[in-house]
Amino acid sequence: MTDREIHVRHLTGIDPRTEGKPPGLMEQCRVALDRGALALARDGYRLEDVTRIVFLMRDTDGFPSCFPLLRDAFGAGRPGTTLRLVPGFDTPGTRIEIELVVGPAQF
Repeated sequence: MTDREIHVRHLTGIDPRTEGKPPGLMEQCRVALDRGALALARDGYRLEDVTRIVFLMRDTDGFPSCFPLLRDAFGAGRPGTTLRLVPGFDTPGTRIEIELVVGPAQF
């Protein structure tokens, strides 16, 4: 662990440069988690090191379909979870945004 909090913010599953229909919620969640894993790896961490996860969503319809992805991503680690409902996102078609936090070794 670290002696400081590491935040990886604004993880989405949408590429604003891509044309066409945006992917569904589960695919957006998977891509956002993959992007988060890559960002954490640059600092020597894994998704299993995450102590807190924040989901931002416009609505929660279909969110349970993401649960298997989350179980696979975080393994035995059970990060504290916050779900924030937001009125919308800057990029059209975005259904979910994720923030990952790796907390200090001691609170």
